Amino acid sequence: MIKAKNSLLCLCVLSLSVLNLSSCEEKMEKEKEDLPEVMAPDQIVEIAQAKQMYDFYGDRRVPLIQRYEDSINRSKYNDKIRQQKKANVKSGNDNDEKKFDVARYVSYDYKTIKQYLAFIEQEAKKANVEISGLRFYFSNYPDKPFFDNKDSVLHPRQNSVMLSPTLKKGKREYLFYIGGTEAQQEAILLTDSFGPIKTEGMGATPTHGIRSYASIMPNLTNNTINTTLNSSFYAGSSLTMNKGTAAPPPYEEQN
Repeated sequence: MIKAKNSLLCLCVLSLSVLNLSSCEEKMEKEKEDLPEVMAPDQIVEIAQAKQMYDFYGDRRVPLIQRYEDSINRSKYNDKIRQQKKANVKSGNDNDEKKFDVARYVSYDYKTIKQYLAFIEQEAKKANVEISGLRFYFSNYPDKPFFDNKDSVLHPRQNSVMLSPTLKKGKREYLFYIGGTEAQQEAILLTDSFGPIKTEGMGATPTHGIRSYASIMPNLTNNTINTTLNSSFYAGSSLTMNKGTAAPPPYEEQN
């Protein structure tokens, strides 16, 4: 009798497990059906085209960058040798003149990209503006450590990419950052080169939530404005991202 009851209990548990599994599968199938299929953007390129464009850059741009950067290394190396000779110091390694690694791509962790997109949307919403585009700016690091120590992986003079959102005002797209007070945040417009926007042609009253930096400054001379830019103009919440991992392709990579 006890054995029969145990068998019945096991059968009931098994039946419930099968029902739950079937229910979960049906729910997942229904969720799949409810989600619309995402179509490929018109800007998708074929792999063959991507390969061709990558090779064009290697043929037309990499040699120019390579020659220029190697010439800087060579000049530094020659200066070092001259200084050592002048000081009557023996040179160390004769192979100090190194080949410059030309970056061919910049990578970001996928989760970082998702976090960045969520962040700029959040900040734009606070300023009551709508992001209209996302620009990828070519950039270059100076010939010295540019960020703090934890970012020492970033190589001096290496090419990089900056990501920055834009908003539309009138017929133009503008870069912007978030300024204003905590209670009333605003989108401060920037030029295409990350500089302050002049008020000429902007109109006396900017769109709600959008202001040019010049429109919120007191009536100062150009010299005074220039000296205050670094301390006040950029004192806001930046929406521009960099610090990606830039690297050349592995030299041992086989074609």
